[in-house]
Amino acid sequence: MTNTENDTAVRKDILAGLAQASAVGDETPEELLNAYRLAVLNEAIEAARGEYLHDDTTTPEDEAYNQAVSDVVAAIGALLEDGK
Repeated sequence: MTNTENDTAVRKDILAGLAQASAVGDETPEELLNAYRLAVLNEAIEAARGEYLHDDTTTPEDEAYNQAVSDVVAAIGALLEDGK
């Protein structure tokens, strides 16, 4: 579970900084932040997927490790679905 209060405070700080920027372009600060968040979460998913073991994974330890990696990928994916 994430600390949503802290996430909200950080998000508000970033949005305030983006709103003060003189040239935001055609996108609103909210749209810029959402696009950045999407890119960061996708990058985190790809990094986590790179941790899967691909060699002989028949040991219980290797299977548990790969399951943990899978759980991390799913948790990050859930953040994408939240869309906040």
